Amino acid sequence: MIRLIIVFLALVISMPDTFACEELIELSSEEVKEYRDKLIQSNADPLDRLFAFENLACSSKPTIRAYAIREGLKSSSDPLVRHQILFEALMQRPRIDVELSDSKKLKPGDKKFIEEYSGVYSREVIHRNRDAGCISFDRGECRPTEAIFIRGGIVEFNRGRIVGRFELTDANELVGYIRPQAHPNYSNIPAIIKLD
Repeated sequence: MIRLIIVFLALVISMPDTFACEELIELSSEEVKEYRDKLIQSNADPLDRLFAFENLACSSKPTIRAYAIREGLKSSSDPLVRHQILFEALMQRPRIDVELSDSKKLKPGDKKFIEEYSGVYSREVIHRNRDAGCISFDRGECRPTEAIFIRGGIVEFNRGRIVGRFELTDANELVGYIRPQAHPNYSNIPAIIKLD
């Protein structure tokens, strides 16, 4: 099993921009059914499921792309497949919405931050770099202080002084925190990025 994972990782690393849609494709009804069946088949080989997802995620129909992400996450337990679906789900977003949770443990600065953004901290996506695994909120590049970096099932969030870290859960959400500033008046605000 470990050998299979190592071979798969070597294959993925050696193929730049492996799962990026160079262009959207028109799939016939038969192709959609075939890929759908493979994607949701629990005993299918993870690579077959991954390639089925890739084809559905590159469909010219937005509803098929959304279906691939939703059903792929719901029916996949293999980390490699789930991480790739997470990657594509974020790369297709026009903006990133971070839902902030209030709590009695939060500091005054945290509560003010939540109130200022009405509980949802949103940022428009300006640039995507699939090779670097990042989404930028600023200019046409991914700078460490103005981007999201996707590393498997972990997402690092950076927006100036605002930092965060999220992890993909079995509930198919990114759960973690946002810290508005590295200052004693602030702490880690519990936060969620929903993928559907």
